[in-house]
Amino acid sequence: MKELSLILFLAALLPLHAENWLQNGDFSDGIDHWHGSGLAPSDVAPANPFDPPDPFTSKGLIIQLKPSHWQKVAQDFKGKLANGVLTISYMVSPDLAFSTKPDDYVNMPGQIDYNGWQAFNTPHGAWVLFLSDFGSSRGHYYTITPQLGSSKVQTLNLPVQDMTPYEDKTITLAFPPGKGTIVFLNVQLTDK
Repeated sequence: MKELSLILFLAALLPLHAENWLQNGDFSDGIDHWHGSGLAPSDVAPANPFDPPDPFTSKGLIIQLKPSHWQKVAQDFKGKLANGVLTISYMVSPDLAFSTKPDDYVNMPGQIDYNGWQAFNTPHGAWVLFLSDFGSSRGHYYTITPQLGSSKVQTLNLPVQDMTPYEDKTITLAFPPGKGTIVFLNVQLTDK
C-alpha cells in the first residue's frame, strides 16, 4: 500500500502535458499530415550522401520563399475545446526578406486562393496564420512579423478563442513572396 501511495504522490508532482490537437506538430514524421508547399529535410538534403546536411534545414518543416507568389502549408484537425493556446517555434535564415511590393499584400486571402474569406490587406514583412472551420471562411487570422537577421529559434504563444468545439478545423501558415527560408520546429495547439 505504501508503494501505491508513493507512486500516486510522485505522479501528482509530475507536470501534466497538454495534448497537441495537431498531428505531427513536432515534424518527427517528416511533413506527414501537412499539405502544401512545405518541404521535409530529406527534400533539401545534399545529393551526395557523404556530404553533411545543412544544420539549419536538417529538421522541421521547411518553407523556401518564392520571389513571385505566396505559399502555404495547412493541416486539417479536430479542435477539442473553444479556447486554446497556439505555440509555434521557428527559425528564419539570415537572408530572409519578404517582398516590398505593395500589391503582394493586397487581398491576402485571394493571394492563396482562400476566396471565401473577406478580402483584407496584410502589413509588409509579415506572414499569416489562419485558424478556420473546415470548408468555411469562418475563423481567425493572425499576422506574424518575424525577427529578421537571426537564425535563433523564435517562439510565439497565441491565445485562441471562440473555436467551435469538436468540429473539423484547418490551420494554414501562409507566406508572402520573398527570398530565404523559414524552418518550423514545432506547431502545437492545446487547451493549456
